[in-house]
Amino acid sequence: MRCENRRMWWSFGVMGISLVGVLLGSLVVPAFAEAPKDYKGTISIGGQPWNESNILANMAKLLVEAHTGLKVNFNPDFAGVAVLHEAMRSNQIDIYPCWTGSHLIGLLRYEGPTLGRDEAYALVKSEFEKRYDMSWAKPLGFNNTYAMAVRRETAEKYGLKKASDLAPFAKQWRLGGDSNFDSRYDAYPGWSKHYGISFKEVLPMEYALMYKAIEAGEVDVIAAYATDSRIRKLDLVILEDDKGFFPDYSACFVINRKTFAKYPQLLDILEKVSGRIDEATMTELNYQFDEGMEAEKVARDFLEKEGLL
Repeated sequence: MRCENRRMWWSFGVMGISLVGVLLGSLVVPAFAEAPKDYKGTISIGGQPWNESNILANMAKLLVEAHTGLKVNFNPDFAGVAVLHEAMRSNQIDIYPCWTGSHLIGLLRYEGPTLGRDEAYALVKSEFEKRYDMSWAKPLGFNNTYAMAVRRETAEKYGLKKASDLAPFAKQWRLGGDSNFDSRYDAYPGWSKHYGISFKEVLPMEYALMYKAIEAGEVDVIAAYATDSRIRKLDLVILEDDKGFFPDYSACFVINRKTFAKYPQLLDILEKVSGRIDEATMTELNYQFDEGMEAEKVARDFLEKEGLL
C-alpha cells in the first residue's frame, strides 16, 4: 500500500441551501504537487559493505540524486540489517535495502508455515507500518534465499538434483552454514525437521569461509545464498528446495514513512527499479563487485542500461 498522504488535496465549499452552494461544497481540487527536482534538503541512505547490500544501497542513492533535488548522506558500512533497523528507528537513516525473510524471521520472529513471496512481503510491510512507522517499497524482483549447494563432482557422482536427494548421504557428510545457520528457525533446525534429514556435523562459520571450506573439501554441502557470485565462480550446483522449506528473501528498500510524508514522490522514484532484477542478474552484479568493480559503478551501469538514469 502506498503512503496514504502521497497527494495533498484541498476542498472548498459554499454554505447555503442553493444548488450552486451544494455543488461548490462538493468540489475537491488538487493542489499543485511539488516536483521532485524542487525537493530541498538531505536524506540518509544506509547499507552494508558486502556486495549485494552495497550495490542496492548505491542504486537508491543514484536514483534519488538523479530524479530529485535532494542531497544524500551515504553510509554503506553498517554491520547488519538489525543495526540498520535501529538506525532508522532513531531517524539516523531514511532508506536501506533489506530482504523480507531477514526481518520476518529475525525481527518479527515469525515461526509459522513457509510463506510465498507475496504473502511474506505483505506481512512485513503491514507489520512495519503498524509497529515502526516504516514501510517497504515493491520487491526488486529476486529472491536471495538459502540454497543447499554442492560441488559439481559431488552432484554428478551421487545424482544430486534436489535437497531431498541428500537423505542417503547426510549422516556421513558435513554441512557448512553461516554464523547462525545452526540455530535459526528458518535455517538448519527447521530444515532438518521439515526434510527429515540430519547431517553428521553442522559447522557454523563466517559466511565467506563456507566457500573456502567446500572448495577445500572440508565440508560436503553448504547453505549458500542464492545470488552469491561464488556459486558461479566455484561451479557449485544448487539443489532444488523440493519440499519448499526456505522462506522468501525478496530484496526491497525499507523506507522511513516520515521521510516519504515530506517527500511523497520518493517512493515512485525508488520503485523505478522494482521488478527489474532477477536472480541471474543480481548474481552477475555481485560477481562484478567481487571481481573488483566499485559498487557505485556496478549500480550505475545497471541503471543506465535499464534507462533509469
